[in-house]
Amino acid sequence: MKKNPVNLSELIKQMEIVAGSGSFQIPVTGIQFDSRKIQPGNCFIAIRGYKENGLQYLTDAISRGATSVVFEGKPDDTFPDIPMSLAWIQVSNARVALSRLAAAYYNNIAQRMYNVGITGTNGKTTVMSIIYALYNSESPTARIGTLGMFTQDLSIKTGLTTPESVEMFDFLSQAHKNGCKNLVMEVSSASLCLHRVDDIPFSQGIFTSFSGDHLDFHQTMEDYFEAKLLLFKRLGMDDWAIINADDPVCDKILEQLVCKYLTYGFSENADIRPLKYKFSLGGIHATLQTPKGKIEIESPLIGKVNLSNIMAAVASAEIKGISCENITKVLKNFPPVKGRLDTIVKDEFHVVIDYAHTDKAIEGLLDSLREIVRKRIIIVFGAGGARDKTKRPRMGKVASQKADFVMITSDNPRTEDPHDIVADIIGGFHPDFRDYDIEIQRELAIEKAIRMAQPGDLVVIAGKGHEDYQIFKDKTIHFDDYEVVNRVMEKIKKEKNA
Repeated sequence: MKKNPVNLSELIKQMEIVAGSGSFQIPVTGIQFDSRKIQPGNCFIAIRGYKENGLQYLTDAISRGATSVVFEGKPDDTFPDIPMSLAWIQVSNARVALSRLAAAYYNNIAQRMYNVGITGTNGKTTVMSIIYALYNSESPTARIGTLGMFTQDLSIKTGLTTPESVEMFDFLSQAHKNGCKNLVMEVSSASLCLHRVDDIPFSQGIFTSFSGDHLDFHQTMEDYFEAKLLLFKRLGMDDWAIINADDPVCDKILEQLVCKYLTYGFSENADIRPLKYKFSLGGIHATLQTPKGKIEIESPLIGKVNLSNIMAAVASAEIKGISCENITKVLKNFPPVKGRLDTIVKDEFHVVIDYAHTDKAIEGLLDSLREIVRKRIIIVFGAGGARDKTKRPRMGKVASQKADFVMITSDNPRTEDPHDIVADIIGGFHPDFRDYDIEIQRELAIEKAIRMAQPGDLVVIAGKGHEDYQIFKDKTIHFDDYEVVNRVMEKIKKEKNA
């Protein structure tokens, strides 16, 4: 969104500057960390990445019209020649500076909103989506997450669960202009480490779950957990934490809090817990005990894992002051989130699409389905290439233990050979396990699984969920599990009618 220029001297007031030169009394027309997107008058933030230093793109940024540059430097760096006409600022951390500059450029818009951040290995998207619907029932709300950045009037696709800070502040500026007073967002562990949300003051932090994932980024489970904790360490005495009491790390998080908190879950000690519940392929019926009394809920969402997600959202809504009437009304009409335990075929057998791509997510998914499926569960899944390899055998192990038949296929192989990924998954099988098949081509794997299904069976297609692409070493193609299922079902229908 275009906005009026802001003087550089105003933008850097809250920044810690190591060194600088040139006139800071210049108008800045935008903040940008990608030299290819520079417009005349922009300030270029040269991010030091894991493979490249953004300073190597300074010449490109200048040629496109950058009039100022912010960078971090180390003693052994070779700095490019910086023209005398360019204002430059050296900082200790360019990512911190990017967030601070972006926040200032967009008038610290997040400080004027009620912000809810959701973190956890699994469940973030569903919890965020339910809270968005609950908040939106009473006041305009913005949401940011894996599915994109949205308000009732805006829809922006993103490539990250938590986008870069400047992209978020641009969006929030538009959202606030359109009347949004609340923000509900997914907060990834990487975004916390990379300072993307440093300048978003959260009034609520929600923890959904913790299990092995993203160790290609965090290296160890300890580092991964500490990254999650960063969200809660930022909460002040007037803020709220909402913690899943059923997760083993619950107490470790509670020990770190200085804010108020609520717990939720199936534990008898949880502040929000079900007194009774019933699951079916038609949805959830439950009575919840909450600090404000009992709530009777109905939901078309399915399974135990979704009741847990609902309880997290109810906790957030009660803290915010959403009426009980609106909570029950919204939950009754809230449809499945795309790619999250989403039933796409309701026939003699059912087909469900889900994003589960970790061992814990697959375990929760299959446990939830096992309670409501009359006969066999057939699961189709793979694992992402060039990502955390440690979870692959764990995924294979839990799938072989919890499903009746396992169809191993490709996910996004990226730079890896799909056969190697499959071998890693199978490495988690018990030596005597034989109820599986391998079909590298995902569309054929889905078709094989559906053709296996008998009346009362359920086919669950896991791993990609909402994604409409498949990434290979040399190309990215369009691929949508939803479209594939529809094609297969239509093909089978025509065969029956032939």
